[in-house]
Amino acid sequence: MPNLNAEHIRKHTIALSCKSKAGHLAPSLSCVEVLSVLFRDFLTYDATDPRSESRDRLIFSKGHGAYAYYVILNRLGFLPDYELEHFYAEGASIKGCLTRNPDYMIEASTGSLGHGLPIAVGIAKALKLRGMNNKVVCIVGDGEMQEGSNFEALGLAYRMKLDNLLIIIDANGLQAMNRVEDVGLDNPRLSKVLSSYTDFFHDLDGHDEAALHEAFSPFFSGQSRGMFSVVFANTIKGKGIGFIENSVNHHFRCPTEDGYVLEADDE
Repeated sequence: MPNLNAEHIRKHTIALSCKSKAGHLAPSLSCVEVLSVLFRDFLTYDATDPRSESRDRLIFSKGHGAYAYYVILNRLGFLPDYELEHFYAEGASIKGCLTRNPDYMIEASTGSLGHGLPIAVGIAKALKLRGMNNKVVCIVGDGEMQEGSNFEALGLAYRMKLDNLLIIIDANGLQAMNRVEDVGLDNPRLSKVLSSYTDFFHDLDGHDEAALHEAFSPFFSGQSRGMFSVVFANTIKGKGIGFIENSVNHHFRCPTEDGYVLEADDE
């Protein structure tokens, strides 16, 4: 198994942004543990075939925060080294926001927020209709939950009892250039709203890998039958670089612009 240690992934995610001068590092750092636990401990995939019908589907709806996802796909062998080496350069096929590429096991183009969860609901229903047991996981931003399309998707998932669907909210409290609580529902209220949709709900520290593992286990083991699952992961935007953590100003700002220098072991 490739090294999917969360701190290892975080260091390489920071390096990817700093070397390419790419923004959107902060939203990429809040979901490192979530992605590491999913790929290391739970998701089913064929390391030799990114299009395998047996694979679980991960829909990464907050597609602007995808840098850790790219690093993990590279570690697993789905995303070639040259893609990371030329990231953010002319001619590179991976972008600052996710672009669907089945050969890299990138399931959907996202970044226009409010799209990923409806796509995930459609895929989950399609798999049910085909009699397949694959799991569908959708990672959604908390600010993104202000989109009406997401609540339409939740209502549909509830009505269709999509117990093959796991929704993970990356609740880092920030959206673009503002705090979530200053635009829409604060996260404690959002958590209560989402908990009303399902009996399989967890509100936890999104950087606690043991807690994430415990919350994901019932879904992947088939214990959460009859309804979709929701994990509300409370996270820190920009985690790993002190001065950008929980910073409104660093949604799309590479820390090198503020004098940040990569440590030797990060390169």
